[in-house]
Amino acid sequence: MWKERRAQLYPWKGTMPVIQVKGSPKEMGRDYGRQCKPIIQMVAESFVPGLSAMVTLPVDDVIVEAKKYETAIRTFTGERYIDEMMGIAEGAEVDYEKILVLNCGWDLLNSLPTPETHPYYMCSSFAAWGSKTESGNLICGHNDDGARFIDQFLVLLEAHPEEGNGFATPIVPGYIGYHRMWNTQGCVTLGLSLERGCPNDNFEHNLPWWIRFRHLVQFADSSTEILALTREIPAATPMNLIAVDASGQGCLLHETAKHTVTVEPSEDSLVCTNHAVEDAIKPHLVLAEHPSGTDYRYETVRRLVDEAHGAITLETAKAIQSSHFDASEGIERPGACSPCAHYEYVGKLAGTVSTVALEVKADAVHAQVSLGNPCEGRWIEHELPRT
Repeated sequence: MWKERRAQLYPWKGTMPVIQVKGSPKEMGRDYGRQCKPIIQMVAESFVPGLSAMVTLPVDDVIVEAKKYETAIRTFTGERYIDEMMGIAEGAEVDYEKILVLNCGWDLLNSLPTPETHPYYMCSSFAAWGSKTESGNLICGHNDDGARFIDQFLVLLEAHPEEGNGFATPIVPGYIGYHRMWNTQGCVTLGLSLERGCPNDNFEHNLPWWIRFRHLVQFADSSTEILALTREIPAATPMNLIAVDASGQGCLLHETAKHTVTVEPSEDSLVCTNHAVEDAIKPHLVLAEHPSGTDYRYETVRRLVDEAHGAITLETAKAIQSSHFDASEGIERPGACSPCAHYEYVGKLAGTVSTVALEVKADAVHAQVSLGNPCEGRWIEHELPRT
């Protein structure tokens, strides 16, 4: 019985595969689709009806809503990402509409049946540089927390498009962007959900999350350029966004479709979980209950980053994100309030599904990426050469 239960909680086998693609949008999409064909087919076939059930709307209504995001993709970024999704559909031999829904899925989940029904999510991130790190280099950590499915099938995608920057990201096969990405210029974006989303009147069908992250990383050469692009292309679903670069420049943004508040770094570092740390954005959000897991995870990560002042390395980043400290009780206890999240202890098949630790050096972005809870130790190493 225990073996069966553990297989439900920790379904991964081995470490994360690495795939590489390059070329035009259609070429990259086809190659990506072919390399991940069985997983994309499985994810796409199950995701669309699963999402329909979660938002309690028929599949046809979900597709109609996805088409509104498709219009926004064309409006803000042209045809390149539409072409790439069509290439994925062709390479994986699935319907294009399923790939579209997959890439709009986060925003669909958080805007249907209405934005005010937005559920609460969890993740944690930090970025440190200069006086905080041993080398002075930018070092980042990010935990992707959520349900075991569909993130148990992540691959590490390295892409070199014919336009813009090369990039890397741990990604759900079929997605063309995700919420932790880094590029050949040494820019890093780390995204997290923000409170419980926004009131209905604060929502707009703008660029969906995964496409927006992809566009920022592909076409920005610095954190300043990332911030400029966020002003040109507003978010749909509210988010926390850490945008940093190799020079140690960057900030945290609290974003909704209509409002943005900037949080400046504190002593060469930024820490972020899922709540708003600046009051100015709060009138435009549906606030979660506080204090809660987001506050306790923030407290732990902030303390560990500050305690390691001047000595943060890539291994430190892994240790911070692997912490089982529960600040709600002040003890070591894996659970819903620890950065390495274990929601199985509160009866959910959820928790940290992947972790990224990054160091941006002069020659390359050096990454260590885990599949599953980081305490499970399923890490791989990857280097993305800088240009």
